Amino acid sequence: MVGFSGTTPPQSLRQRIQNGTVGGVILFSANIQSVPQTRTLANQLQAAARAGGNPPLLIAVDQEGGSIRRFSSAPPDLSPPQMAASGNPSVAHKEGKKTGRALSSAGVNVDLAPVVDVATSPQTFIARQGRSFGGNPDTVASFADQFTKGLQQAGVLATAKHFPGVGSAAVDTDNKLETINASRRDLDAALRPYRHLAHSGVGMVMLSTAIFPAYDSSAPAALSRPVQQLLRRDVGFQGVTITDALGSPTGMSTAKAGVTAAKSGVDIVLFTNDATAESATLRDAAGRGDVSRKNLESSYKRIAALKQSLKP
Repeated sequence: MVGFSGTTPPQSLRQRIQNGTVGGVILFSANIQSVPQTRTLANQLQAAARAGGNPPLLIAVDQEGGSIRRFSSAPPDLSPPQMAASGNPSVAHKEGKKTGRALSSAGVNVDLAPVVDVATSPQTFIARQGRSFGGNPDTVASFADQFTKGLQQAGVLATAKHFPGVGSAAVDTDNKLETINASRRDLDAALRPYRHLAHSGVGMVMLSTAIFPAYDSSAPAALSRPVQQLLRRDVGFQGVTITDALGSPTGMSTAKAGVTAAKSGVDIVLFTNDATAESATLRDAAGRGDVSRKNLESSYKRIAALKQSLKP
């Protein structure tokens, strides 16, 4: 999954989509002028996929509510803390459904939301930014589940993030490589919303670029095989995994991060640039066998099944 500059997809990107070397696109505010313009953009991207005989693209935005939204005037009208303050999870379902309808009308089929990080204090970045449903794992699970169900009923895939949970991080992981030095026991509460969503049908899970020494001290979660195994075996999620943006600090180049993530078993590697060089590095690594064919085939099957679930 890659990004691009401007409000019209460049021919080079459309060609890569047609060739099958890009399977998803992430949009930011700078790509979006209006719903009709975004719909036209999305149609151009999907036409390129069809022209190459490829499955539909995943076209994604971050539309969480509150301060994190790519469509400034679209739902959700309430932030996650405001939804939770209602005390009624059906409020989150309504917000999710409205959001899904709005995104679908713009040609977007993936929302990189909800945030299911359990905020351990008001000083954590996820709490300061107003992105968490709160500090109680069961509350987070309930409201995130209903937001997810609303989104997906409207035909937009939901993405639970940021596994295994950055609710105790002081600094935004987009800006700093954070190490979360909590024990497995302390981290277990952060897994409870993921366990709930894994069994209620969330489409995707995004892995954090923070390091969790309790699980793996050698690599950020998005690049870690032990964290992948935690998600698959312990939490029970069998759907599609995606990295957080690999332009975030990971301790290595974006190209190396992409290869390392693929080797760990992650399904989708997310770059916010056009990732031409990163894609070539990844293909070379696959050609050499550095990324196992088994990993690639398993990821492809999961992604293909997810794309087949999308509404036309």
